[in-house]
Amino acid sequence: MGGAYHGWSDQLAYGIRVPGSKWTQAGGVPRNCFKYTQEFFPNDLNDLERKLRRNQLRGGTAAVMIEPVGPESGTRPLYYDFNKGVEALCRKYGALLIFDEVVTAFRIGMSGAQGYYGVSPDLTVFGKAVAGGYPSAGGLGGKKEYMKHLSAGIAGGGKHKKALVGGTMAANPLSCLAGYYTLCEIERTNAIPKAGQFGDKLTAGLQELIAKYQLPFVAFNQGSICHLETVGTMHFAINWRKPWRIPAILKATSERKKEMEHMGAAYMAEGIVTLAGSRLYTSAAYEDEMLPDILARFENVFQNVAVKA
Repeated sequence: MGGAYHGWSDQLAYGIRVPGSKWTQAGGVPRNCFKYTQEFFPNDLNDLERKLRRNQLRGGTAAVMIEPVGPESGTRPLYYDFNKGVEALCRKYGALLIFDEVVTAFRIGMSGAQGYYGVSPDLTVFGKAVAGGYPSAGGLGGKKEYMKHLSAGIAGGGKHKKALVGGTMAANPLSCLAGYYTLCEIERTNAIPKAGQFGDKLTAGLQELIAKYQLPFVAFNQGSICHLETVGTMHFAINWRKPWRIPAILKATSERKKEMEHMGAAYMAEGIVTLAGSRLYTSAAYEDEMLPDILARFENVFQNVAVKA
């Protein structure tokens, strides 16, 4: 799904951040790495089906990989029923459905975004949060019929070929144990609703400040994933049917990216750590009495923002 970031592996550095950008945001990656990678536009099931139908004539589609709340942690949000539609198309055309829940797992609910949307992906990718901060953690889970084809080392040979997975820390027992107890503690402390409720209050406070200073900003959240859009960098898209417009779009996104960084630096000067000046993630560690101080720090930034007429 265009505009998503799925890590920096070569084949997935395609259409990142801006839908339609293809390889333009992935300097240094050889073009032939993208031979078997395509993208479809977020919220456009017709676009996805066109590509799946076309690929069927060439041998099919291996998998469709998406962030279930939308590209870039939901910066470009998806309709609630969209994931169901993607799942139906994957079943229709024989493609695996992969959910990237690096951000959404344990933020949307104990069963992740897939539980919230009522979708059953074939494979799910988890990030380091799965082990509660213990180093060298991550996760891959899925249905037995697909997970049984994964193997490490020399076990991948023989009559039934298996896909190679491995790494220095793969299946590290300490990380696995940390992950188990992290999930138990998240459930015991009701951490997910607590983090989401604070995200709701933070977003409401930011919206009030935006209105107070009449700024062209947008604040919204999906539980504990909070967005503060100040320049709309990642809401652009590239249309390759109108190539004459591409240079202007790339120029605009580059300029706006710099302004995102400026906003991020301003927040940091007030002691607020953000992701690229546009995203904030709340946790269960936040208490309501912290909110006035947090909003006062944001206000120190907002009241110094100059808006061009």
